[in-house]
Amino acid sequence: VEQLRKNIESRLKVALPSDLGAALTDGVVLCHLANHVRPRSVPSIHVPSPAVPKLTMAKCRRNVENFLEACRRIGVPQDRLCSVEEVLEGKGGGLYGTLQALLSLAPPTLSPSLQVQMAGFALFYLSIMSALCAIYVHLAPHA
Repeated sequence: VEQLRKNIESRLKVALPSDLGAALTDGVVLCHLANHVRPRSVPSIHVPSPAVPKLTMAKCRRNVENFLEACRRIGVPQDRLCSVEEVLEGKGGGLYGTLQALLSLAPPTLSPSLQVQMAGFALFYLSIMSALCAIYVHLAPHA
């Protein structure tokens, strides 16, 4: 569960509370996660506002239904999908299985060290190409 939380947090750039099941009951994070795996898979997400900080049960249910439908379309197997009630009641078991199946279909995230390596390689490549260009211009016969 802790690994799952870290995976979600790193992908969505959010901090989740220690009770992961309760944090996911309104479906907001779930919908954002589905959209991270496949953009626009959940076109409309009900989110809390400063005026109304808690979603109604109907809006929570709609978010969760939209999330599960997006999971189906993305390719999560039917036997790995949890029920709407499991999510709304904060029961993590089935939901965690659904999330693991969804994340297995997600594109891999680049770790910061890999990003640094890619930047280093790009800098190295540009340096070599610039040096080769300068040598070519210097050695080329001038007309």
